[in-house]
Amino acid sequence: MTKKNIATVLGLLLVLTCVALRLTRVVRGDEPGQLIGSWSLVSRQTTLADGKVVGDPGLSAVPKGILIYDRSGHVAAQLSRPGRTVEMLASECADAEKVKGTGDTAQIILGYDAYFGTYTVDEKNGIVTHHLEAAIFPGDIGKSITRHFSLSGDTLTIKFSTTTRDGTPVTRTLVWTRLK
Repeated sequence: MTKKNIATVLGLLLVLTCVALRLTRVVRGDEPGQLIGSWSLVSRQTTLADGKVVGDPGLSAVPKGILIYDRSGHVAAQLSRPGRTVEMLASECADAEKVKGTGDTAQIILGYDAYFGTYTVDEKNGIVTHHLEAAIFPGDIGKSITRHFSLSGDTLTIKFSTTTRDGTPVTRTLVWTRLK
């Protein structure tokens, strides 16, 4: 075999390998694109169907938060209500026992929401799905929660429909900025 033939065969193998890897990523639906990185929460808004913005006693409108997407398809999220104190634990633990959970969102316990797992992305439709492997609320483990997202520079906006604890339909909008 000549050097030219060897180079051609190696080139074809490289192309086939790249195509195979690309197809694997598309089939698995985990091509993350620009989501990869760490994000700091800027705002969190809860809106009723009539457009009225309402407060959220669980996390508030201005919780601290971090969201991390890595290249291997893992996600971790943590959000914390400001002003949490040890003195609040007794009454909030009693409230936490009443949480039934909903299928469309992770639950807030003691002014905190945290989970990790894997994620898949449908970039064409602007959808990211978090597959929860562990969560602060045990009822959330194993859930897959779908979020609509849009990116503008270093700003990530995530929106989803959910309900409040009393069952009122709402839309949540979280705005994140990329950490550098």
